[in-house]
Amino acid sequence: MMTSTLTVVGREVFIDDYNEEIDNDYRLDPDEILQDMMELMEESPESYQHLHFDSEQTNDGTNKLFSFTSYEGEDGLRLSYLGFSDE
Repeated sequence: MMTSTLTVVGREVFIDDYNEEIDNDYRLDPDEILQDMMELMEESPESYQHLHFDSEQTNDGTNKLFSFTSYEGEDGLRLSYLGFSDE
């Protein structure tokens, strides 16, 4: 498993966005979410993955889509947080 060599680009931005946008009652540990994304990316490198939240799970009542991709860097596979969008 390559998890030990996986770097998360934009980790702090994801955590800030996640904490700001998702209702406390539905929040999970953001580092666990990133770990799950890392595992998905190891199975499908250089792909896009999305994390969807329904409107009742967000602070503003709008569906959210958090997007990630991965690419091969000099130090191994890198997970990159692309941002979130309202749906």
